[in-house]
Amino acid sequence: MYFCSMESRFKFIYGLTICAIVAYSIVQGYWLYSRYRLSLEEYKNELYGMIIACAEEELAIRKSLPHSPRFYGNRFRKTYEIKGDDAVETWRYEVFALDTLHYIPLDYIANLHDSVPTELPKGLEYFVFTCDSKDNKDMGTSQLVEALNRFTVDHQHPFQKERLDSILRSRGIAAQSVTTTKTDTMVWQPSMQTHGSIWQPVMKVFYPYDIFEGQQVVVTTAISISPVIRRMAYTLLITMLLSFFLIFCLVYQILTIRKQRHIEAIRREFLHTMIHELKRPISTLKMCVSFIGNERMMQDEESKQRILASSHNELDNLTSYFSKLRDITFSDTEEIPLVKSRFALRGLMEECISKQNIPSDKDVRMEIVAEGDLEIQADRMHLANIVCNLLENAIKYSIETVAIRIDYRMREDGMVQISVADNGIGVAKTDQRYVFDKFYRSESAKEKAIPGIGLGLSYVKLLVEAHGGRISLDSTEGEGTTFIIVIPQSDGED
Repeated sequence: MYFCSMESRFKFIYGLTICAIVAYSIVQGYWLYSRYRLSLEEYKNELYGMIIACAEEELAIRKSLPHSPRFYGNRFRKTYEIKGDDAVETWRYEVFALDTLHYIPLDYIANLHDSVPTELPKGLEYFVFTCDSKDNKDMGTSQLVEALNRFTVDHQHPFQKERLDSILRSRGIAAQSVTTTKTDTMVWQPSMQTHGSIWQPVMKVFYPYDIFEGQQVVVTTAISISPVIRRMAYTLLITMLLSFFLIFCLVYQILTIRKQRHIEAIRREFLHTMIHELKRPISTLKMCVSFIGNERMMQDEESKQRILASSHNELDNLTSYFSKLRDITFSDTEEIPLVKSRFALRGLMEECISKQNIPSDKDVRMEIVAEGDLEIQADRMHLANIVCNLLENAIKYSIETVAIRIDYRMREDGMVQISVADNGIGVAKTDQRYVFDKFYRSESAKEKAIPGIGLGLSYVKLLVEAHGGRISLDSTEGEGTTFIIVIPQSDGED
């Protein structure tokens, strides 16, 4: 019941954490998107202002150019026209350009009204512009002066697209195109339009360089998002750091919970396995005690020796289990102390072979294939435990006929290499990365009900690393396993 309750809590925390990450990501993404749009709008307005400034500069350049000797005059009148039941007010703009090198009577100009002569005197140009009042809501005295000003400048020095494009480039604005267009009505103010996507916007700026004639220049340019991103650099950096930190904490929390679950599962499995493993020696010892209490059975010397041997063997197994637990627990806090000495390796191998308990249902053959002997420096007791554990595993995880080959040699780099090869059931590829973990047992071992508590190989690795060495395996499932141990030699130093 407790485990089910904890499992439900773990699942609830998982779901809550994932929902928190998703919700935070959505909110943070929406905020960044809104911030991006705001920055993009600010940059777009700045770019618009820069393009208008370039157009004004182009106009100023044309104003500064030498003008021909002409005098410009203008006249503004309102007329009314009946259209249906409504009277439509029409505004009439009259502009005349008088060449001062020619004499033209002022009375002639004053008499120019609605009708314009087919032929004008030499030196006089006359222009009439009309529009409905509803199209001129922005018109005022200052606007009329500005319109006349732009008309006279364009009349003297016509607008050139190349000049404006050059000014734009000098300001760092690479326009896609600079074109001119003529509208049906008078346009008094510049304007802009944007199109394209939010990530690839394109802007068109309309600037009226001749208001009376409806002439506009259209500058089309892509709005680069690089300046926008640069403006958001600090915001993005801080947001990303905080987001990564928060997500890291949440993910780390999930991983910690998963690890705790894994540890809890290992603990439960270890307790179950340990209880199972302790039953056998306890049962054997109880049988031994019962046998000792029976005087008649004590007279049977053969049975007595068999019971004592079994009891001794089970006590050795208990001692081995507790030694592994002690050393592994000890390694969590400090290094394992070593008592190094020089000894012959072949004699140690033969001693480990003789210590092995051979099951009655298996045919086991162990041989040392190395030629000659080799004297090394190491902790003899720990190295014996290493070899004994590997031999015990080779016998345990094998078929009925067991062939174990032990080899050793001194490598050119001054390292001694010991290998233990068997023809057992092998280790699956998916299990090979975990075989040296504490309390780990493969599913195949559990299915075959092979006894063990998952400490043998982790204990071996612990002792090998205490010597400054390393251990590896080469295994094929169904064919066998080879464990290779490499231990450095310290040239006789203890």
